[in-house]
Amino acid sequence: MKRFITIFPGGANIHLIKDVGMIPYFLQKEGYYKSSIACYEKRESMEYLDTEVKGLSYYRIKKTFKNENLNIFFFLLYHLRRFDVVMFFHQSFIKTLIALFIKVITGNRVKFYFKLDANDSIKESSFAKSKGLWKKFKVSLYNKVDLISVESRSLQNFFEQDVSMRVAYIPNGFDFEKLSFLTEQDLNKEKEKIIVLVGRVGAPEKDNLTMLNALCTLDLQAWKVEFIGPIDETFRGDISLFFEANPELKNKVFFTGPISDRRMLLRRLRKSKIFVQTSKFESFGIALLEGMSCGCFIVSTELTPAIEIAGPYGIFFEVGNVEKLTVILQSIINEEIRLPAETDIISRAKQEFSWSLIVKKIYSYLDR
Repeated sequence: MKRFITIFPGGANIHLIKDVGMIPYFLQKEGYYKSSIACYEKRESMEYLDTEVKGLSYYRIKKTFKNENLNIFFFLLYHLRRFDVVMFFHQSFIKTLIALFIKVITGNRVKFYFKLDANDSIKESSFAKSKGLWKKFKVSLYNKVDLISVESRSLQNFFEQDVSMRVAYIPNGFDFEKLSFLTEQDLNKEKEKIIVLVGRVGAPEKDNLTMLNALCTLDLQAWKVEFIGPIDETFRGDISLFFEANPELKNKVFFTGPISDRRMLLRRLRKSKIFVQTSKFESFGIALLEGMSCGCFIVSTELTPAIEIAGPYGIFFEVGNVEKLTVILQSIINEEIRLPAETDIISRAKQEFSWSLIVKKIYSYLDR
């Protein structure tokens, strides 16, 4: 069986349950490759290797040099005979040169897959806007890579039409077997009137302040709101001011902190009716997909990934538009908007974003 390795130097335990770990794990689970992952972290720090991605092999990249690309290059040279497909995140000119060099010295035996993990801001990057022979030269090199992918159809069209790069549309996914622990009683239990937000609470890009401002004028009635995730220290002052101005919401709005137990988090999502995302930008939005996979209706900023994930099972508003967010949520609370059946929401997630289907697509590109 051919061997697949994901190179992600800055990887931490949490990345193992995201695309960084899920892609090699499912490629192995589905029988396509013998998979491994390589990071700087010590093996003992990667606890999910023994639980969430059990069976995935691990290599530690040595920090021999201050330059990450040099560390990657010498790691690949040292382990040259131990892999047949290499996956990189975030394509760069130097990484592309490394990939093409390895392909040359192995007689094109080794294939390379670049996952761009990009959002719409890449359209404004210096590379995308550059012109002339230098850009043509770089694009010609990029097109020699075996597979490059983006997570949205909009970006795929942009790269193919505006940049002339061969790029595949391969979204991120969800492992639906992670919901197998739910009992029949869990599945049949009616969802509660809970609005949930998941992520780094207070991180600038998450723009949680927009949600707090909406809550100041929202009549929650019997509904509750939960912010799940680590709280940025700089945001704690905003939370204190919010409760000082709205003391009546202390029994309705909760900041639970991070939930490291995956089953507990999924059970919480399974109970909630609405998943809100106020982000200014996202490369994909894995937490949003997790919410949808648990049957949550999506209310999100009108980011391309969110629109493509939720489709008809979401309502969208402009980044930072507190008034529009308030109107949407109040309409749901007042039952002026009829929510779709959770089974329909889950069905869309399974059909479009199952990791098993996604890695099958990846393999079909690499096995040519």
